[in-house]
Amino acid sequence: MARSGMLALCAIASMAMTAHAQRPRMLDGFDAPSAWKVIASDQVGGSLRAVDGVDGRALCLDYDFHGVAGYVGMQRELPLDYPQDYAFAFELRGDAPANDLQFKLIDASGDNVWWVDRPRFDLPKQWTPVVYRKRHIGRAWGPAPDPTLRHSRKVEFTIASDAGGKGSA
Repeated sequence: MARSGMLALCAIASMAMTAHAQRPRMLDGFDAPSAWKVIASDQVGGSLRAVDGVDGRALCLDYDFHGVAGYVGMQRELPLDYPQDYAFAFELRGDAPANDLQFKLIDASGDNVWWVDRPRFDLPKQWTPVVYRKRHIGRAWGPAPDPTLRHSRKVEFTIASDAGGKGSA
């Protein structure tokens, strides 16, 4: 999923549900790209398109910061309950300036967010596997008193402006 800089996520994430059952569970194979929506700050543009992934479909985020700071991303409803141990795995590639790559899990209120934040991330030109384990995912913000991720309602991949510019992932 990388043509001119995309947030190429192939088969978005697989999650191993427990330490006992090591088989990953496919969360999204990008067969229905309409489940995803573009989110962006003011004056930042973005669009999604289906592309070929490593094995099956993928989704590409084309974006342009139009000379302003901000963010752009793709988000979808995907309610999840978390086991004691888990991991998200996906393939990524792109063609874009080094901006911050953020993987977010958002609760039902929308106020509590857990994330992996990769500042000034150089998107790989070739499909590259990425795995975020429980220990990589931390509390970003929110008023909930419990810092432990137990449930989430949405999954989001965001590119936040560092270098700005335009690209695809």
